[in-house]
Amino acid sequence: MQISSARSHGIDYVPCHYNDSRLWFRGPSRPLRSPYVACLGGCGVYGRYILRPWPDLVEAQIGSTVVNLGVENGCVDAYLNDAGALVTAATAKVVVIELSGLHNTSNRFYATHPRRNDRFLKASSALVSLFPEMDFTEIHFTRHLLTRLHAICPERFCIVAKEVETAWQARMRSLIAKMNGDVYLMWFAPVPLADNKSKPQTDEMQPTRELLSALTPYVHRLVEAVPETWRVVDECLDVPPLEVARAAHLPGALAHKRAGDVVSTAIWSSLK
Repeated sequence: MQISSARSHGIDYVPCHYNDSRLWFRGPSRPLRSPYVACLGGCGVYGRYILRPWPDLVEAQIGSTVVNLGVENGCVDAYLNDAGALVTAATAKVVVIELSGLHNTSNRFYATHPRRNDRFLKASSALVSLFPEMDFTEIHFTRHLLTRLHAICPERFCIVAKEVETAWQARMRSLIAKMNGDVYLMWFAPVPLADNKSKPQTDEMQPTRELLSALTPYVHRLVEAVPETWRVVDECLDVPPLEVARAAHLPGALAHKRAGDVVSTAIWSSLK
């Protein structure tokens, strides 16, 4: 069973599929009758430990169906590798794509799991040649991979980082091109979107305005939600003891409310 289909915190996530997708989405399932809004992204869209994630709040505000297509630990590859998810998103009148980490994208140096994009599958011969001293059998997650590569040689790591950026940018353009409705890119994080990057991040590579400049001409708008209160654990919710570390990095109800307000206002013009 996918992690996103598990039950926790007493919340019934009602896992569902759309259009024969292999991905698990948070339910209850919504009717795919046009016009509807599709929300794509990772944990920030799915809403673990949250009774009403921001797609639900947007639906209540705009009066139109909003389909939560968030995939926990998923990135752009999860959608490009799944025909059911693609057709569900492509048919929407409005598509909101949460910007997620670049490091979870397959590239010419390493491959990630097609659905759980945070999982490292294998290194290519090019990466093995670039880092011959690295033991890739010990690596299971992309963040761990990048941290280890940087520790071995920051200079060679920059080559990998540049490839990761290029691959993510290309995949995002491919995903956007497959959409028929108005596309909005969404930055949902506890810190503002950075203007540029002075040095490669070593564990969780995030997009910057500089990197997004090649994508913004193809979308309707970039939406930014940077809540003052971010974490689930700051709200004293009953997170299971074994999942406290996981919850520490996830947005809480107040953050989701802020995101819902920002997105509702931004996409209103596309729904008229």
